[in-house]
Amino acid sequence: MASTDLSRFHRRLLVAITLSASFLSVLTQFLLITAFPKIMQEFSIDSTDVQWLTTSYMLTIAVLIPITAYFIDTFKTRTLMMTAMLLFFTGTLIGLLAPTFPVLIVARVIQGIGSGIMIPLMQTMLFLLYPKEKRGYAMGLAGLVINVAPAVGPPISGVLIDYFEWRALFLLTLPIAACILLFVFLYMRNITEQRETQIDSLSILLSTVGFGGMLYGFNKVEEAGITDAVAMASLIAGAVALALFVVRQLRLSTPILELRVLKKPTFVFVALISIISFSLLISTETILPMYVQNAQQFSAYYGGLIVMPGALTLAAMSLFAGRLFDKYGAKRIAIMGFVLLCLSTIGFHFILGLDTPFIITMILFMIAMGGVALINMPIMTAGINALPDHLIPHGTAVINTARQFGGSLGLTFIISFISSVGAGSAATIQPAAYLTGVKTAFFVAFLFAVAGLICSLFLERSGQSGSVRSR
Repeated sequence: MASTDLSRFHRRLLVAITLSASFLSVLTQFLLITAFPKIMQEFSIDSTDVQWLTTSYMLTIAVLIPITAYFIDTFKTRTLMMTAMLLFFTGTLIGLLAPTFPVLIVARVIQGIGSGIMIPLMQTMLFLLYPKEKRGYAMGLAGLVINVAPAVGPPISGVLIDYFEWRALFLLTLPIAACILLFVFLYMRNITEQRETQIDSLSILLSTVGFGGMLYGFNKVEEAGITDAVAMASLIAGAVALALFVVRQLRLSTPILELRVLKKPTFVFVALISIISFSLLISTETILPMYVQNAQQFSAYYGGLIVMPGALTLAAMSLFAGRLFDKYGAKRIAIMGFVLLCLSTIGFHFILGLDTPFIITMILFMIAMGGVALINMPIMTAGINALPDHLIPHGTAVINTARQFGGSLGLTFIISFISSVGAGSAATIQPAAYLTGVKTAFFVAFLFAVAGLICSLFLERSGQSGSVRSR
């Protein structure tokens, strides 16, 4: 069914269902972080082991995203949405009942599979449900999902963990997932166009080894250092597999990930800007709760509370940025966004201290999140608008792969500067030393923001077409 055949009400209903499912998927990625201490206590594991609850989720999404374009081309929208939500529901149920830590890891992987399908499908549907002149507004809606969910996750989980055990987090999401699954079954219609395509098993293997190996290797480097043999072997194997994956995609007549979209200069800049922006988003949201707890010595509840005003800023600014894109294009608002990120990150570097008032930290975080909102969705919309409709699934898959993979590497790189200046292990943290690490990490984040500002200068002023000045 073409999107033009849908009534206005049904189109809005499909948007609401898709955004709700995607919001829940992204929220789940960050919901367990504040529950780590209780999970460690129950299963008698250390901090290295418990971190895999996040890493396994991100690895699964990063591995799966390149394959989603094939899924979207092959299966009807309703079938794909039902499968993604059913997997997510199943993983949540297993997590709620998990008797051992390995079973909990399996639950996170199954949730990650559902989320890895859901996010690119959501973006593809929004582009097909809205005409090109309204896609900025549509991606502003998507910004509410991608940008806000990571910010509201820690405060929600912080409150629940204070009063209940960690399984309450799965109990919270399970009925919501069931309701969304019911709405998908009753109201979802086919929006995407199916076409004859093939799946290349070797490409899947190479992407799995490549993305998985690189992310695992960088996590091992953060944990054990660059001289660790396992870390180096994983990085080398991942890099070789990724190189072979790229070569194979360019040679296949029907690749699982159409990397030829990167031949457009737009996409090179969009991919770079997306990686930088997502790295800064995730890094800031990760560093600030740790700064509040480890440097200022507040509880986990306050560590989650510190990001709440930024979440509200993201919610408001994401829609506002979509409307600005429809009116002014990507270049002006992307530059404005990176200026805000430059000011906020250098502000964190110089202003944060052991006794910095909460209000100061909150305001700086709000400025940073306002900048992210002005960048993420408008930049992605500019890139996608440069593509014909049949390449939209591949374009969203490429950008999401770049965001998830590059953003994870950027996060690991920035966070590593906290420990590199002697912040100590979790058991021997010295607040002053930890503060020094946080300030160093924010200076590195400032350099990332400057790099993003430079990249945004190469976007054409027209922006809506997503064109880039030829050289």
